[in-house]
This record gives sequence, structure tokens and C-alpha cells, in this order.
Amino acid sequence: MDLIEQLVSCSESLLEVLQHSADERDKQVEKVEQLLAEREKIIARLKQGSYENLHQHPQARKIVEMEQDIQKGLRRLYEDIKMDLKRWNEKKRLQQSYENAFSYVETYDGRFYDKRK
Repeated sequence: MDLIEQLVSCSESLLEVLQHSADERDKQVEKVEQLLAEREKIIARLKQGSYENLHQHPQARKIVEMEQDIQKGLRRLYEDIKMDLKRWNEKKRLQQSYENAFSYVETYDGRFYDKRK
């Protein structure tokens, strides 16, 4: 299997992982990281090799199209994680304000000053 076919295979695997929303996001992120690292190694080997006619390869157009879909999938995964973190932080803040409702109130209503002598 030459490097370009390996790149196509790895890209297809990555695209498949990104298209299926996983219940276990940690496993999905771990798999994505693994496939991205593998893909990066293949691309580095392609750059080192003598592949001047890479754009003329029959799989070149497929790789470019998959790259665009991979970028969209990575952006979607990033946005999902970002929204989950935002939701989690909001939930945490609301829980803290519920447990300690008067922590942000700075009034001196509870003090009693005796002015008699």
C-alpha cells in the first residue's frame, strides 16, 4: 500500500469517527487524536518523498474533498466541547449561588449599633 492510499484510508477512518456523534466523547476525542497523529506522519513522509506529481494522482481530488469534510467535523466537535464546557460552568456557578446565596450580598443590615451611653 503506497503512502497516498494510506492517507486516503486514514482520512476515511477519521471522517467516519467525526461523522458519528459518540456518547463517549472522551473515546471519540482519543480516537481522533490518534488518527490525526497517524495522518500527520503519513503527510510528513509524503513531503519527504519524491511525490512531485501528487496533484495528478487519481485519489488527489478525493483527499481534498475529505480534508474539507474533516475540517468541518473537527470544528463541530470543537463547538460541541465548547458548549458542554460553557453549560458545565454555568451549572457550577448556579449550584454555588444556590448553596451560598448570600455570598455576593454586601450589606450591613445585620449590624446593630448601640448609641446609648
